[in-house]
Amino acid sequence: MEHSELFLLLPRYEEAEGQPDYIRLKSVMTVAEVLEVIESIDGICRFIANENYEGYYDADNVSAFLYPVEAMEECYPNIKTRMRMVMSKWGENWRTQKVQKDTERYLYHGLPIKDDTLCEMAERKAVSTDGSVFLLVNQKAFSDSVKTIQVKRNQTELEFEVSKADFKSVSEWYETNRKPQRIFSLNPKHGENGKGAHPGNKKEKVSVLMCNKEEAKNMLLKAIGTDLRVLYFFDQTHNQYIEFKRESENTYHGFHLDAIDEKRVPEEIKMMIKELMP
Repeated sequence: MEHSELFLLLPRYEEAEGQPDYIRLKSVMTVAEVLEVIESIDGICRFIANENYEGYYDADNVSAFLYPVEAMEECYPNIKTRMRMVMSKWGENWRTQKVQKDTERYLYHGLPIKDDTLCEMAERKAVSTDGSVFLLVNQKAFSDSVKTIQVKRNQTELEFEVSKADFKSVSEWYETNRKPQRIFSLNPKHGENGKGAHPGNKKEKVSVLMCNKEEAKNMLLKAIGTDLRVLYFFDQTHNQYIEFKRESENTYHGFHLDAIDEKRVPEEIKMMIKELMP
């Protein structure tokens, strides 16, 4: 079944060995700087927890990033444990079930590469037949200006999109690359453009969809929640939260929340939505 595959790549400490030359070097980081990286990755993990995805990292790459931490553990209390916990949330070390082959030839910028994340991505994309999508999540392993990279596998050129390693950037990528994508269904019960809503059989309160279906569809692609049954976003035009309820596998209907009903939006979700605002 089609899905998304996210590969995390970190910079390497300048004294660490065995990492590809194309990965940027990093000097010694403070505890605060390392924690900032870990928290940024954790923020992405909280967002993608509900996505149909497979996450991969390279344990050797993580070790090269944490080289000073491992060498001077007394200066970095609990950092290794915290990183290990976040990596387990992210996904799997691709080295445990490596797909790339020694019989295939991989090139990046015309130079041979082997036994690295780009080779693994290239091989997985080359053999994929279900329409899955691939994203390289760049935690400053490359310049932030890099949006795509090309890897050659034998005679085939493969292109991969690159996202900065922050929650907002990955969320924006999912708006157009989610597999399978969400579908908005206009429910007559809630009307459209603030009109046409009608109460149910028990004459209970019915929330109204204040925008049109196209606007709701666009917000659905951005919406987040603690699980996939109910998602939320904030409509800046109408200054109200909008709630989306799942009707079937990927289909949702939506309506806006008044001041009383918006209390059911979890505070954590409100904070995440605020980060997504332009």
